[in-house]
Amino acid sequence: MLTFVPTPIGNLSDISKRAIEALDEAEIIFCEDTRVTKKLLNLLDINYSTKTFYSMHSHNENEIVSNLDISIFEKNVVYVSDAGMPGISDPGSKLIQFVQQNNIEYDVIPGANALLTAFVASGFEGEFTFFGFLPHKGKDREKKLNEIINHNKLAIIYESPHRIEKLLIELKTLIPNRIVFFAKELTKLHQTFIKDEVKNITLKNTKGEWVVIIDKTEKKDVLSLNYDDILSLKLHPKEKAKLLSKISTKSTKEIYNELINL
Repeated sequence: MLTFVPTPIGNLSDISKRAIEALDEAEIIFCEDTRVTKKLLNLLDINYSTKTFYSMHSHNENEIVSNLDISIFEKNVVYVSDAGMPGISDPGSKLIQFVQQNNIEYDVIPGANALLTAFVASGFEGEFTFFGFLPHKGKDREKKLNEIINHNKLAIIYESPHRIEKLLIELKTLIPNRIVFFAKELTKLHQTFIKDEVKNITLKNTKGEWVVIIDKTEKKDVLSLNYDDILSLKLHPKEKAKLLSKISTKSTKEIYNELINL
């Protein structure tokens, strides 16, 4: 049998009794990082000396699943990600598909989850779409971000501490008047909630993982940055040209040519 076990996203007290029992009874544990999981088991005072661990993360998930022998599930098998609910912007879905296709019994224990915690904390109401992590850079990021800000429902995304300031600049440029909710280090000591028009938001400390919720579009957003503001942004000339063309009579191509010749 396979059991998906959610782990705390910050506060150890959020682990459930069912999750502790499943981890204690597990004979085989698949996890993102064996070191992280063993540390958790130590904190929970669970002896893991007789348990077998397999590392399964985003880079090897397909390989691990494709080489599985179904006989392994005759034992108590558990899968955990480093934090939160497996399968939510973390590996796990391929493992579920494998047991479904092979008629293997499985269960999913409910538990801590960053996106739902942030959604409730935001005070927003209505339908939402979860987009996970944005692409890191380039046209893929630009395309996905434009899809999100033009979405007709609340949009929830994850962002790393390394790119959260970049995201804030992008949102200030594209949708300065939209209400946005930023949440970081959920359930931890320095948990922070920020909700305002994005043009008014500043991030004093970017440490920690972030959840960002963008209000759905109801009216046309007005670009609040002037020509000089956009010129000063740390963006690629092509990105600057696209933004500048929105407040200029010149085309994107004309402005791009001017920028590369500065």
